[in-house]
Amino acid sequence: MEPNGRAPSRLAFVAIGSIAAAMLAAAVALGLRVTGNDAVVLPGGATYTEAVAGTWQRVNPLFVNANEVDADLSALVFSGLVRVSKDGKVIPDLAAEMPEVSDGGATYTFRIRANARWHDGEPVTSRDVAYTVRLLQDPDFDDAAMAEGWNGVTVETPDLSTVVIRLRQPSAPFLARSATVGILPEHLLGGKGAQALESDTFNARPVGSGPYRLESLEAGSATLVANTSYYLGRPGIDRIVLKFYPDEPQAIRAFTAGETDGIYLRGPRTPAQLDEVRGVGGKTFTAAARPMLALLYLNNSNSLFRDERVRQALSLALDRDRLVEEVFHGVGRATASPVVPGTWAYAEEFDAKAQDLSRARQLLQEAGWQPHPTTGILVREGQEFRFTIRTDNAPERVALANAVAKQLEALGIRATVASTTFSVLRRDFLQERKYEAAVVMWDQGPDPDLYFGWHSSQLGAAGLNLANFEDAVVDDLIARGRTSTDPEVRQDAYRQLQDVWQGIQPSLVLAAAGAVVVHPSWLRDAEPGVLFTSASRFTDVHRWRR
Repeated sequence: MEPNGRAPSRLAFVAIGSIAAAMLAAAVALGLRVTGNDAVVLPGGATYTEAVAGTWQRVNPLFVNANEVDADLSALVFSGLVRVSKDGKVIPDLAAEMPEVSDGGATYTFRIRANARWHDGEPVTSRDVAYTVRLLQDPDFDDAAMAEGWNGVTVETPDLSTVVIRLRQPSAPFLARSATVGILPEHLLGGKGAQALESDTFNARPVGSGPYRLESLEAGSATLVANTSYYLGRPGIDRIVLKFYPDEPQAIRAFTAGETDGIYLRGPRTPAQLDEVRGVGGKTFTAAARPMLALLYLNNSNSLFRDERVRQALSLALDRDRLVEEVFHGVGRATASPVVPGTWAYAEEFDAKAQDLSRARQLLQEAGWQPHPTTGILVREGQEFRFTIRTDNAPERVALANAVAKQLEALGIRATVASTTFSVLRRDFLQERKYEAAVVMWDQGPDPDLYFGWHSSQLGAAGLNLANFEDAVVDDLIARGRTSTDPEVRQDAYRQLQDVWQGIQPSLVLAAAGAVVVHPSWLRDAEPGVLFTSASRFTDVHRWRR
């Protein structure tokens, strides 16, 4: 049974490349002043400045997947019907309360807050929601991952404050993955399709309904001022200034030179860079968790890994804390759970991440593997325990694969690392399941739904069940968590799933990657939670205070 539709490509295995400094539209933006409503910010109020790598292209919630700086700005300027809290729970945003759910979880009825206003003073209405959905469903809208959750969806607007969204079938992840999209103003953009909107001047002069409105937008910075009419209350920081730099090393130099109050680091960092950032006085350094799981995929159809005792042994052989320290330089979290630590569905008691070499050796012996008296390499029926770990050419993942291989040597297992371009890795090895083991990053996103990666319906070259894993109990728990709209039922399903996972280890979760957020010590109530996206660091930004 397929609980819901097709796999969104956003949840596919991803290769994290270096951050390129996108300069598109910078010349147009140079010196551009953007004005919104007549909100007044008192002179001398609190201002927070942050260094980020990259620059803006289109400040529009429909295009955030193409550029993380656009996502940052859109998170400050726009609002969705709901938003994701620091631990991944879905909470009301433009909607006055959580939606009414009917038709077995296929229909969601939202009621928009009476005090929700656009930055130009106009009320936010159901017409704005319907217009935004039409854009997402426009054949010319070219972000398949974002559009996926809206395929086949119908929207009804019985009045200006009510929105009824009908899905093709029940989908609990819809709220976190789709209903959080920023809503666009129909009264300013009505009649424009997705293709026209790509190059519209609105993308440089956006009008949203979020906690901040854009005051100025230039090639090197964006200045945002507090929305004094924000429906959740006036933000405590009067101005936020994002300063753009071509790459993270230059952003670090600017931050350490005192050009900004804070900094956000998305990409891989060297120990020297981290030490440089940590050395700045008067700052709060946070290694925030991300839903980016580092996995050692084990091809369950390979004779080496069919026995769950072997997979358990490999998991027990790993010192995940050491992997995080050596490879991620402490920016990440050791975990063996397929559910991201720090999220509402995570159960720490079922996260069997501790190393236990004695138990690992016992399991391998039970599975018939014995150390060769001369070489020490494990042997079973004349076959040595040797395999290849595939990965892409990213230095961080090559280092991770080599570190895993080195730790497995203690058990008498010999693993060789082979790297290639990500496109070749995906096409020739992962998609065709022609590999033994592979180190890959998996972006779990804001919802714990594991359907696309681990449900048996996703076996085969067209699916993302890369491990060739199949288990009826796991299928049932995934389906239950995916289709129920009762939070307690979902949480129970994921607790059971994590418990079952530790016993069968379909593949090995190694760690959750992280990102660095540095704030000035004077900034209060700004502690980041799980960074489901880079823009998640602005969750609850209206509550920040000096």
